[in-house]
Amino acid sequence: MTSAQDLTHADPVVREVLETWLPRFLRGGTAVGDLVDTVARVRVWEDWGKEWMATAAVHERLAEEAEAEGRTRTASAEWETAARCHHLAYFLTTHDAGLHDQGLRAMVRSHERSIAGASPPVEKVEIPGPDGIGMLGLLSSPSPGAPVAIVLPGLDSTKETRHGSRGGWMARGMAVLSLDGPGQGEVSQWSTARPDYEVAISAAIDWLEGRTDVDASRIGLVGSSLGGYYAPRAAAHEPRVRATVANCGPYDWAACWDGLPVVTRNAFQHYSGARSPEEAKELAAGFSLEGHLDGLDRPLIVFHGSEDPLIPWTQGERIAGEAAGPAEFVLVQGGNHGINNYPYRWIPRAQDWLAHHLMED
Repeated sequence: MTSAQDLTHADPVVREVLETWLPRFLRGGTAVGDLVDTVARVRVWEDWGKEWMATAAVHERLAEEAEAEGRTRTASAEWETAARCHHLAYFLTTHDAGLHDQGLRAMVRSHERSIAGASPPVEKVEIPGPDGIGMLGLLSSPSPGAPVAIVLPGLDSTKETRHGSRGGWMARGMAVLSLDGPGQGEVSQWSTARPDYEVAISAAIDWLEGRTDVDASRIGLVGSSLGGYYAPRAAAHEPRVRATVANCGPYDWAACWDGLPVVTRNAFQHYSGARSPEEAKELAAGFSLEGHLDGLDRPLIVFHGSEDPLIPWTQGERIAGEAAGPAEFVLVQGGNHGINNYPYRWIPRAQDWLAHHLMED
């Protein structure tokens, strides 16, 4: 293999992962060379995690060299790349609990070391969560008193992976709080995913109201994938949310279940705390927006890719169609899950849209 176009694999699970998430990996900043070299070392799916951790180790060494030479910005970038590789190592490898935990902790450590030289600056914050569950976030603000875009991970993304795109939101005058809520990222070590995500958002807004450097009266939500369920669900029940952006989220997670990749079903079993595939499917039925969207009476925009292989675009259309307030549905032709293959067709528009709704009086 010499290029991304050559990335395929004999192992059916590895092949499905590449077919489904290659655009996500590339848009997230993973170098083509790292993808090609790492996948070439993977013989079977069980090799995936350890080989991505080996790639992460290369960037850790580069980061340490840059630190020793006083090249702070370079070190920060390499630590962030190492964190990205650790995330690729663990986020779908729920079949190996030890490796999953090792990769998650390594991602967090590497990302924390990247913060010192990060630009725009990043503050890691602790947020009291629902039912005594501590939540964690990454906060960046362009100026005092800025409105806040709360960016939500999905099933297997994290505050670290989401916060890498903070620049575009901040350039439009918004602070960014990337949140690990129940069952997400670092917080998944002591909590499980829950459908009533409004409790996490209410707790986050309570916390923001205690800060003097942001304007907690102007809050927007941004969620992709399962975060595209969490965002409208939370906004429907939390009136302090002024506007909501959803991307490729399910209206009814259980209705999508049988079409999901096996690694995604396994990941939901892990993050939900289910003890079996059967229980995981039962828990998925609770992740439905039926009967909730009549409370979403503030602006909503829903983006969806026409070729999303995980969540059919009709699910996104239904979210917009049942919202009680002003709602817009944008179908991106040719877009895959998350519209990662055409980010320019939705991200700038979403950023402009949310800035308009949060900046207006």
